[in-house]
This record gives sequence, structure tokens and C-alpha cells, in this order.
Amino acid sequence: MEEKFIALSNVIKAFEHMYGIVFLMEFNQQQFIYRFVSPKAKELASLNDDCIGKSINDVYPDYIAEHIRALYEEARKTNKPVIVQDKFNMESVNEVAKLVVIPISEVYFISYTERTLIKEASKIDLLTGLPSYPIFIENLEKSLNNLSNQPVVLFYIKLLPINKQKLRKEMNQGTFVIELAKRIQAFIQIEEAQLARVIDDEMICFIKMGRGEGSKITELQLAISEPFLRSGIKVVMETAIGVTFIEVEGKTVNTLINEAYHAMLLAKKQKGNTISVFNEHRQTAEIGLKPSVENELFKAIEREEFKLFFQPIVHVETGKVHYEALLRWFSAKLGSVPPDAFIVVAENNGYIKEIDAWVIENVCKTVATSNWITKVSINLSTKTLELTNFEQTLLTICQKYEIHPNQIELELTEHSLLDDEKVLINKLCSLRKAGFQVAIDDFGMRHASFNYLRVLPVDKIKIDKAFIEDIHQDSKEYVIVTSILSLAQKLGVKVTAEGIETDEQAKLMMAVSCNELQGYLFSKPVPVDVLMKMEQHTTDKWKKLKAETTL
Repeated sequence: MEEKFIALSNVIKAFEHMYGIVFLMEFNQQQFIYRFVSPKAKELASLNDDCIGKSINDVYPDYIAEHIRALYEEARKTNKPVIVQDKFNMESVNEVAKLVVIPISEVYFISYTERTLIKEASKIDLLTGLPSYPIFIENLEKSLNNLSNQPVVLFYIKLLPINKQKLRKEMNQGTFVIELAKRIQAFIQIEEAQLARVIDDEMICFIKMGRGEGSKITELQLAISEPFLRSGIKVVMETAIGVTFIEVEGKTVNTLINEAYHAMLLAKKQKGNTISVFNEHRQTAEIGLKPSVENELFKAIEREEFKLFFQPIVHVETGKVHYEALLRWFSAKLGSVPPDAFIVVAENNGYIKEIDAWVIENVCKTVATSNWITKVSINLSTKTLELTNFEQTLLTICQKYEIHPNQIELELTEHSLLDDEKVLINKLCSLRKAGFQVAIDDFGMRHASFNYLRVLPVDKIKIDKAFIEDIHQDSKEYVIVTSILSLAQKLGVKVTAEGIETDEQAKLMMAVSCNELQGYLFSKPVPVDVLMKMEQHTTDKWKKLKAETTL
């Protein structure tokens, strides 16, 4: 038995060396148990170290656990590798995962994941003739920037397996995908809408319509499931449809697609033709999280389930590094809960003030104990900003840990700024007078952006990554970014470019005199215990870029 585990260990090491993102699962008492999870896999799946020995159902909500379990069940029952493409756990709308599950015995399964970019070369999906997924993303972003009184609804449509054995032998799945595309197109052609294939048998569609027209969603599903003949056999296509309504500005394309995708997973869990509508205010009912997010949130601080991660921000001229603190919640009952899923709940029930207080306290403590961290940016809710004597509370915490206020930068997201401009200006003036620095995050995503820059007393703006993703010298993004930089420089406001992922983006921002850079090119957000190592990597990367841009 010992020799078997030594051999298994060697196999795992080989897979980890080749693919990085690797899991070893054991089938035990009708559950799939985590026996090994590589560091990169933990990072991708947001798993804690204590996931080892737990089942998939222990660490994920039901609707996600069932999605993952199905892959391992197929590998176990067929005793053959299972290969799928999926967007689960992918952070970028342009990224997809290739997941391979390999049975290595009756009870042990190795799986690995390869992350790849969805091909952007073609503007047309060759199988269906639809606009390509990147083109769809581009058009959706345009729609979000031009929301009118009529909101947009986003569908994520999954074609469920055709359960006709003869048909599966005679025809490939692509035939049914083409038929699915035709039926959706026929339904939406009278609407202001667009459709694209994401991967395999999954499609995404947006239509301008409101909640009062929700019956159209059911009509779409009925149109898809209308029986038709293939090889003399009556076929009914069934779908799981996830829906999210886009009624207000402020959400990114990434967030919206993830909402629709997770709603689709919940619909898929119900079996057969099912529709699920995403509703962030009723997580338990609409998304299937086992215990309520709201109930668990009240216990998160007491249970020490919150953890701070840090992402570097590098100064272009000097190479000095400071950090943005990012909150992560690893719930004992809910697993890893994304910020988009709990921050809005916390803001609605008022608990965001306690969470912000915890973040401020722990950031100041981290700065005080590190001896080398010079400055940290903290994301702040306007609910907290509204508190009476908030400035004095901040000063008291700084005095407690013997740090200077200029070591703390307060980030306010542009879409959450107070409606009362006079109150907001007074608050920001008080904070700056006390010595704190103030930044506007996600700058450029609202029509009032340039007005904020003109009237608000801030030290810095952070250009949203949406303007950086496709930037090049001939792009409209370049014109917008250089305009922001020019105005900011004249007003004495520093500028940080977020979402820097490539050398080309970094060099372009350096060339136009952007003050600071932040993004995965330097590092993902990491826990504090690896911060020093990460800072060295960031500094080395900056030196290389600096040398190449001064040649």
C-alpha cells in the first residue's frame, strides 16, 4: 500500500510540473474527497488549506458542487478520461478552462486545468455563423454605456444532453448547437438583441427588455423546445437558462456574465427545461447557497473568516511599491464567497460598517508590524464615509498603531459616490486635512467622471481596467485615457492604470506619463505572508520594463 501511495505521489508531482492546476480526488462513501490540491489550484478555485479531507459538497454550494461532481461521476462510471471546456472559476470574460478528469484507479482521480484565451482572431463563430464571443462582449459593453429607461436582460443558455442513443451515434452535438442557434436567432430577430456562442453548447444573448416582459424568457425556451425530426426520430431540445437583468450602471461585463452563468448552473441543477433569475438580494432562494449569506455574514468576523489579500501598485518613475488591500471571505459553511456576492448584502443590511472597520483595523496593524510597507489603499463604502466623526475614528486607529495617516489611502468607487455633492466635498476635505489620501476607483465608467475630477478634492484617480484591456495607440481607449491623463496632470491629480496584464500595456502607459501601474502583470492579490517575495518580483519586473522603455 505504501508503494502505491509513493507512486501516486510521483504521478501528482509530474502533473503539477506540467499543468500547475492539479487536484487529486478520492471516491469514498459516495463522495469525492479532496486529497491533494496544488497551490495554483487553490488560488484558482479560492480554496483554503483545510479543504483537504473535505468533499466537493462540503466546500461548494449545492448548485456548484453538482456541476463539478458530474464530471468526476462520468469519469468513474465510464473509467475513461473526461475532457470539457468551461468558464467556471475564470475571472476574465475572454478566458476559458479546459478541464481533464482522469481515473487512475477505482477510487482515485487526477484532474488538471489549462487556462486559455478564447480566440479573438475571427469575428465570426465558424460553427454557427454568429458573431464571435469577443465581438459580443464589445457590443454588450457599448449597451452598458448607453443604458436608457429600458434595461437589458442577459441570458446564458446551456443545451442539455440529447438522450437519444441512436441520434448521438449518427449526429454530433454540433448539429444540435446549430439548430439551437437558428431557433434563438429566429426568436430575437424582431428585438434589439445579439447572440453568440461562448463554448461548445453554451450560448449567451442580450435583449433590451424589462422585468415586466419576463414572459418572453419562457416563450424563448418554448421556441427552443419545439419538437423536430432527425433521422426519423422526434427530438426535443431542453435548455437551462440563467438570466440577469441589467437595470443600473456600475456592474462590469465580467460580473454580469458570471451572474447569468451561475443562474444557469442553478437552472441546470433543477433538471429539464428550467429558467433561473439571478437576484443578488435573495442569494439563498435564487442562487442556491445553502445557508443564507446574510446570516453567515454576521458571524464572519467572530469566526475569523475574513482574510486580507494585497495587490501591488508600482510607481512608474521610482519603482516604489505600495498596495491595495482586498477583502476575501472564506466561509466555513459557504466556502469561498466572492466579494460581489456579499458586499452588496452587507451594504443593504448595514453590516458593511463593521466590515470596513475590521479592514481598517487590520490594514493599520499590518502596516505597523511589517516595518517595510509604506502605504496601503483601502476600499471604502460610502455607508462608512457617512458616519459621524469618521475622520476622528480613523485617526484614533492610526495613533493606536503608531502609523501616519499618509500611509493610508482611501478608495471610493465612482458609482457609489454620495448624491449630495456638498456633503461629499466636505467629507473628502476633512479626510485630506487629517492627512489621509483619497482616490476614486473605477474612474471613467460613468458620464459624470470628468465632472468629479473637476470638483472633488482627491489625490488620485484609478482608470478602470475596461479602458486598458484593448488599448493601443490607434484605439478610442487610447484617446480617452490620454485625455484623462492630460486633465489630471493639469489639476495636480495622480493617475493609476488598473488591469495591466501585458508588457505592451505597461509600456504604453509609461510612455504617456501615467503615474502608477497595477495589474496581474506584476502580481495577483496575495496574502501578507508572501508579500515581501512578491514585492521583489514586482520591483524586478519594473526594472526590466524601465530598461526596455529607455533604450
